[in-house]
Amino acid sequence: MKKAVILLLFGMIFGCKVQELPKDYKNDASSGYYISDKKDAAKIAVTGGSGSHNFKKLFGEVDGKVLSENGANTVIFTENPNEMDVLIPAVDVLMLTNNQPLNLTSKQVIFSKVNAGKLNMLIYHPSTWYNWEDWPEYNKQLVGGGSRSHEALQEFEVIVVKPNHPIMKGVPSKFRIVDELYRWEKDADAEIEVLAISKGLESGEEYPSVWIVKHPKAKIIGNTLGHDERAHELEAYKTILKNSLEWVK
Repeated sequence: MKKAVILLLFGMIFGCKVQELPKDYKNDASSGYYISDKKDAAKIAVTGGSGSHNFKKLFGEVDGKVLSENGANTVIFTENPNEMDVLIPAVDVLMLTNNQPLNLTSKQVIFSKVNAGKLNMLIYHPSTWYNWEDWPEYNKQLVGGGSRSHEALQEFEVIVVKPNHPIMKGVPSKFRIVDELYRWEKDADAEIEVLAISKGLESGEEYPSVWIVKHPKAKIIGNTLGHDERAHELEAYKTILKNSLEWVK
């Protein structure tokens, strides 16, 4: 990617100055950079950061490889809030995996682009949590709910409840995964479509694990899976991720 100055229309609206891309991006899987040379390549930003997860390795490198689709798409991972301010306005798809706070500019740009139908979202594992008490509209409108606790790291079962949906194409009807089973709950005012649920092998408790948030302008998919490295390497997980990207592009 050539170094360029991006005029951020959203930044102008919110009184921010024109910003410059922070670096010349080159293919570097270890940094989560998968740069396509195709002119019509979809641009995907993956944001991580804070604690309890190996964001760069798992969401940037491993998931980034899946999202790149062998060079069809450009994928850039970042844990830098300042870089997020530049990337988010410039991409087609935003994959949120962070539990660090986003700054005001990023929050405003996300909602502006989503509400204008110019940004689709994959909201994964850490970002499906109730992370930010000062940003309730995020969980209510974009996530459709949230998690406040999870079962211990262990094997559990994922059950597909909408096998005919394109996001579940090629996914086993049931599969086991070693991960954190999030006790995710829908917001009372949200409208979602649950595609798969997770069931504790010991507890027997069931919670949504993959769902679509019904938004009037944007395509948004929530997915609670992705804490453990074994989850990211699982073919069923990769298939859901690939299908989810194809559905939101």
